[in-house]
Amino acid sequence: MNTVDNIFSRRSIRKFKDIPVEMDKIGKILEAGRRAPSAGNLQDWKFILIQKSELIEQVAKACLEQYWIATAPSVIVVCTDPSKTESHYGEKGKIYSYYDAAAAMMSMILAAQDLGLATCWVGALEETQLKRILSIPNGIIVHAVLPIGYPAEKPPEPAKFNLYDVVFLDSYDNKIKDVPGYFQWYAEHVRGTAKKGKDLLKKFSEKLSK
Repeated sequence: MNTVDNIFSRRSIRKFKDIPVEMDKIGKILEAGRRAPSAGNLQDWKFILIQKSELIEQVAKACLEQYWIATAPSVIVVCTDPSKTESHYGEKGKIYSYYDAAAAMMSMILAAQDLGLATCWVGALEETQLKRILSIPNGIIVHAVLPIGYPAEKPPEPAKFNLYDVVFLDSYDNKIKDVPGYFQWYAEHVRGTAKKGKDLLKKFSEKLSK
């Protein structure tokens, strides 16, 4: 499966099989996070790998009691040390630290997907509790929790806005009227044109029958 297919097929999974994840796969996922882009290549992230089930249960409780997290055999907690980016970029460095964490998270999510595993980006958490549970020092930001395992559910594709709603051309709010045609997605363009033709024909027929 290529990267684009991985992105399109990825789902947020909240129920995992009671099967441990192979450590070589966990290692590859962490490698993907390590190789993510970061501001100034400062690589200000820290990843806490949790394998102990009792500790995962405590993390689940600290994530606003999302106890489904405890069904995952492995969890990665993503943190950053903003002092590194702040020393280079001043006040904006803290914002860049958030960008870095997000890049690492997405890299690990896609690596897991490629390895036949499932994940869910968990951002609802009590940072103070997590810091206490995992002995995380002050000054370190806890960004997200990433449960990893083999999926025990297959949720449908969630509804998403189409490109017409979210993409502007050259200036804000300048929408692309014919998205398939503009991006040369000819099959979709033909289907869309045919559908418009059928709709017009249907309306014309309805008028004649009145």
